[in-house]
Amino acid sequence: MIAFDFDWSAPLNLVLVLLLFLLGGLQIWLLMRSSGHVSRQKLNVKICLNLLAWLTIASFIFQPIFRSNILESKILVAGRDVPSEEVRKIKDSLKVSEVFSERDFKVKSFDTLTLVGQNFSDSFFSKLSQSLTTNSTVNWISYFPENQVQSVSWKGLLRKGQLQKVTGSIHLTNPQWIKIKFGDQTLDSARLEKGQQFFTLSFPVFTEKRTRAVLFLDDKSQGEIQFFAQSLPPLTFQFILDNPDFESRTLATWLANQGHAVELSTNLSKDIRSKLSINKAGDPDIIVTDPKNAGNAVVKKAFASGKSILFINLTAPSSEVASINSSLGTKLLVKKISNEEILPVMGELTKLPFEFSKSNGYITLPKYPIAVEKAAGKIAVSLLNETFPTLLNGDSLVYGNIWTSVLSAIHPAYKTNIEVAAPVYKNIQTELRLNNLTESPRSLAIANDTLLLNYSVINTQTAHALYSPAESSWLTLGEDSEILVSDSLNFNQVYQSKRIEDFVKSRAGMQTNLSDSAKLSDSKSQPLSESRIPDWVWFLAILICFTALWLEPKFE
Repeated sequence: MIAFDFDWSAPLNLVLVLLLFLLGGLQIWLLMRSSGHVSRQKLNVKICLNLLAWLTIASFIFQPIFRSNILESKILVAGRDVPSEEVRKIKDSLKVSEVFSERDFKVKSFDTLTLVGQNFSDSFFSKLSQSLTTNSTVNWISYFPENQVQSVSWKGLLRKGQLQKVTGSIHLTNPQWIKIKFGDQTLDSARLEKGQQFFTLSFPVFTEKRTRAVLFLDDKSQGEIQFFAQSLPPLTFQFILDNPDFESRTLATWLANQGHAVELSTNLSKDIRSKLSINKAGDPDIIVTDPKNAGNAVVKKAFASGKSILFINLTAPSSEVASINSSLGTKLLVKKISNEEILPVMGELTKLPFEFSKSNGYITLPKYPIAVEKAAGKIAVSLLNETFPTLLNGDSLVYGNIWTSVLSAIHPAYKTNIEVAAPVYKNIQTELRLNNLTESPRSLAIANDTLLLNYSVINTQTAHALYSPAESSWLTLGEDSEILVSDSLNFNQVYQSKRIEDFVKSRAGMQTNLSDSAKLSDSKSQPLSESRIPDWVWFLAILICFTALWLEPKFE
């Protein structure tokens, strides 16, 4: 589309238009005067040169502007990590007109820019931002080397006893093992096959405060899994058993050693019970019992008031689970899967030859045959056989993992949970989520910054805040927590991906805001790109026209 930069209301411009038409009339008069003295061919040349000169001067006065809402150029910029052959394939696939490396990129305007790969310098994004116009679209095609972690995520902040879950993806050239190690201890592992693979590893948190584990691919370190583990608030456990055995006593002792209060209630006769307290016990938070006591008045009352119940020492799951369902209104389902007396779980740990049927009404723990159903309170039922042999054999980590996994699933709701997805990187925006807020704070303190909280309209106990860290270090969060802002070298491929993803998202958000503003001001308007003829071109064109008019009579 062509427009003109000419103000018809200005008196001087009207004078210029009048002079322009006078010039045209003068040219016509001079041509008619000389028409009888020159040949027909030479007259045609004179007419063309005079017409060209007049049009050039007229165009200079009216100043045409060329407008377009579509930019035609499509370019591709390849990162330093992308092989030239891969760049060529992408170029042919996208039908891109030009391909640049980061060093050679100097284009000032384009319609669509496609970034390929992740390895770009920080200065490149600064230079790119200056080249972007309102209409420019930025796309990104990732490229990852084989046998390197492409994406990874875990919880940056959680409590001791909760389940830490590490998820990610990788492309392998051959089958390999991926595993998480804490020192020399392997916390979890999985075998991955050749090709594009997704993995999930998990382990119960058994530490407090700053914690560091390492992700390995076979024996090669891929990066550090660092997080902050808050201490677990001490709970009160009440054991209600007819005859406490070594399994229940070992569990009670272990819980007491973890700082919890424990009360063991034992039936000595029909109306006589004995109580043994370890640490100072108050009202029970969790009751540990066996299926025989599912109908116990204390158990039913505790469950109705929202307490958690853990059933252990099952021997006949089919009838015992049915009894629990009948007494407490749960909907747990078990099925026999073998005629063997016991089945292996891991190492020396075994279970009964049953498993819980899949259901949306309850969950099963990832590694152990334990189901948890939430109703008025939480009900957990374990199909494990004796677990104390693992502790007697010196494998306290495995024993602790079993029961911290159970406690994490049936623990009462924590006050003010803060969720942060790790890894968190410097200058890359991350989201903090808060739930189960007992109060309604307006802000959250993190290091030397204060973040404003945005509350959910649906749930006023849930809020979130966005944060872009300015430094790579451990940052204090609230009164008793920290989050780690990782160094860019930790899972460097993930860092580079997050940096480009953050840039592309911010660019898309800016375009959306600009588009919305344009719609509010004028629903019919569209952003246009404009181009003008430079002044030196006008000067040169007018000079050439007058030179041609001056030289033409000198040639026969």
